[in-house]
Amino acid sequence: MERICLQLAVAFSAAVLLGVGLSGVLLGVKFLHGTNTAAVDNYFRFLSAMAAGMGVMYLMTIPHIELHGERMGTLSFLIFVGGLAHLYGFTLRPTPTIGTLSALFMELFFVPLLWLGQRHVARKALRNAP
Repeated sequence: MERICLQLAVAFSAAVLLGVGLSGVLLGVKFLHGTNTAAVDNYFRFLSAMAAGMGVMYLMTIPHIELHGERMGTLSFLIFVGGLAHLYGFTLRPTPTIGTLSALFMELFFVPLLWLGQRHVARKALRNAP
């Protein structure tokens, strides 16, 4: 049951990353109602594509989630570090929107819990292996 709950949580995270990432790729900086200079827009689309790519990587872990500790650790680390940068930016220019707070929650709390959950499921699978 823990494995299935973890897989559902990872699927949710992947869907969020894919949705936000693809929206950013397709809409550019307009996705966040930002300034549409060429450099900012291109960089935003690049980072959005990376988020979508992370969503795909998360999706690829779901079938055999107990075997993908390194991938989950790497993705979780990248998202967590991005969350720290997001938090730093939030302290410079506080914008308490639901989107910002949701993103911070996902990056700094939910994703580390996914990583811990994967480690737990992997250890349990190793103990139960023949």
